[in-house]
Amino acid sequence: MKSRELILKYAAKRREVFKNLDKYLAKIKKIVKKIDPYAKIYLFGSVAEGNYILSSDIDILIITDVPREKILTELWRNGISDPFEIHVYTVEYLDLFRKRSKLIEV
Repeated sequence: MKSRELILKYAAKRREVFKNLDKYLAKIKKIVKKIDPYAKIYLFGSVAEGNYILSSDIDILIITDVPREKILTELWRNGISDPFEIHVYTVEYLDLFRKRSKLIEV
């Protein structure tokens, strides 16, 4: 596949994700809650603030005591990757994120 075709394919995938963001957020929530029913999931960054562009990451904060690797592995197995930037932290870090960015609970 030529580089131009790859770029167009990449852009189309990102456009599809942004267009159907609610569907993807629901999928992320379902996957995470299956692992940890008490986890909290937040959208933050440029998408939450409404000033994103197509090349922006979609920042997701997951607050849980479950090891980061377990959460990320399960999300990746279920097709959650680019453009999502997944941040997994314990509750002790929640206030730090609240001070730095607008958080929208998923």
